[in-house]
Amino acid sequence: MEQKIERYIDNTLDNIAPQIYLFNTILGIVLILLGITFIIKRSSTKNLKTIGLVCVGVGAVAIVSGLVQM
Repeated sequence: MEQKIERYIDNTLDNIAPQIYLFNTILGIVLILLGITFIIKRSSTKNLKTIGLVCVGVGAVAIVSGLVQM
């Protein structure tokens, strides 16, 4: 019974893997655009620029990860 469940989960994840990688890449692009928006936006707080830099960094890692896994 346990092996049947494991096979079912493995087959399901194998079937949706390409969509997950594509979603990862798209999410990375969105994060980079959001980060650039935060960096460019005129604000008196330094926190917004830091959040923007973090978004750009995480977005770049997400894009690279998605492309490598494809």
